[in-house]
Amino acid sequence: MNFFKKLLGSIIPALREDGGAMTKRAIVERYREIEQSAELKEYLELDELVESEDFVQKKYNWENKDFKMTETYELANRYKELLNNAELQAFLEIEQSKRLKDFLAFKASPDYAKLKDEDEVSKSEELQKMAMFEQSKDYEIYLDYVDSKLPKEFKELGDKLNTPEFRQEYAFWSNPNRWKATEEYQKVIRYKQLSKRADIVFYLEHDPKEIERMEKELNSSKK
Repeated sequence: MNFFKKLLGSIIPALREDGGAMTKRAIVERYREIEQSAELKEYLELDELVESEDFVQKKYNWENKDFKMTETYELANRYKELLNNAELQAFLEIEQSKRLKDFLAFKASPDYAKLKDEDEVSKSEELQKMAMFEQSKDYEIYLDYVDSKLPKEFKELGDKLNTPEFRQEYAFWSNPNRWKATEEYQKVIRYKQLSKRADIVFYLEHDPKEIERMEKELNSSKK
């Protein structure tokens, strides 16, 4: 009876020591395998990205910036103001009209001087028509806006607002859930998914220095 106790007493500690060594080896091997994995590489890259100051600031702006405080809104609102400017819109139509073109051509000709002669005007239907246009509201509007910066501004804004890039910007900033529409949001989702993976959790739970210590113990036990 005492013999078996002594025999088991010498075997059991050896089994425990061997079992403990194998557990360490498994931990080290798994850690090193994960360390070389594409999944961990992706996680660490995303971790660096989402924790960066630039990323955090972008996320804050996308989530909290008031649409009305954006340049996109200001441009669209300015275009709307000019679009609702009745005289400006009238000028743009007059500018393209045949009546104006005919009058300007007439004004540049020697016949324009005849408008000062009432007798000449009374005898000519064409001169009467030109005289009436010169005194018209349309011509007054034309003179008010022909040297103005507003027509050019309106046309340039219209060209800009009609580009795919601006339409995309407007759709983005006018969306109250714009953060979720970004590629960065998808990266955060991916980052969170990876952070829950068993291999990633295992890797992060172990201190690299502890892994090195365990490796040294394993290597020394082989000698």
